[in-house]
Amino acid sequence: MGGAFRPTSGKVIAALFNILSSASLTGGDFLDLFAGSGAAAVEALRRGAGKVVCVESDRARAKAISERFGASGFPAERAACICSDVRRAIPRLGREETGRKFVVIFADPPYCMGWGKILPPLMAEHWRLVAPGGVFVFERSSREIPADIFAARDDRIYGETVLSFYWRKEDGT
Repeated sequence: MGGAFRPTSGKVIAALFNILSSASLTGGDFLDLFAGSGAAAVEALRRGAGKVVCVESDRARAKAISERFGASGFPAERAACICSDVRRAIPRLGREETGRKFVVIFADPPYCMGWGKILPPLMAEHWRLVAPGGVFVFERSSREIPADIFAARDDRIYGETVLSFYWRKEDGT
């Protein structure tokens, strides 16, 4: 696979899904930004997500994710991988005529590369992608403080890793 990447640790993935609980995922769509190996998306499918969409900019990784879905027995209509830069994919997903909404949007960008200043405002601009009662989860280094947006941030710390949860209220705000 092209370039080095830092997969989300098993401990952090377990913590993420324990916080989300399977009840909030059941039947809902899951968006995995900076998908890397696709591990978070596969776990979302295992825990009851209706559909998953991965966004990965590296072609070799995107192809490997698609192959992983097939090898795991998940049908193409439940799992897809888009090879694109996240900064282009998010607005494109937001423009879709389907009005698609995700109960969970999970982002695990490279640490300390400026994504803390880019990603939360980009998500705030496209907040309609988060289903009412859903959540945007931003995995980051504890050294990187994300930009403030209108949604309150709930941080969970796991050593050097922080999961920042931005919950969308049931009323859609």
